[in-house]
Amino acid sequence: MLVCIIEFGTLPGMAERNKELVTNLLVHAREHDGFISKETFTSRDDPDKVVTMSYWRDAESLRLWMRHEEHLKTIPMGRKELFSHYSIQVAEIVTNKNWRKPGTVASVPAVLSQ
Repeated sequence: MLVCIIEFGTLPGMAERNKELVTNLLVHAREHDGFISKETFTSRDDPDKVVTMSYWRDAESLRLWMRHEEHLKTIPMGRKELFSHYSIQVAEIVTNKNWRKPGTVASVPAVLSQ
């Protein structure tokens, strides 16, 4: 399993447009073979920094997503209109351990809690 970590900042006034584009991309990603889940967080230390983590079954799934028509169409818009900066890191999950207090509800997707 892989995790793709994207750290970015949006240009002033472009946060809503970014959300629209991501919402559209997520529709396609959820239909893409090998996509597991995606989470987005705003940094507590730097409210202008956003971190997105998407999980993928394997490198081939992520590689094919990076070449997906909608994704390729959106990348230039992000660079031109939305982002002040971004960095992308891809890491392999080599160990995945989870614990849950008995009687509580899990917030981790089932596929990640194996």
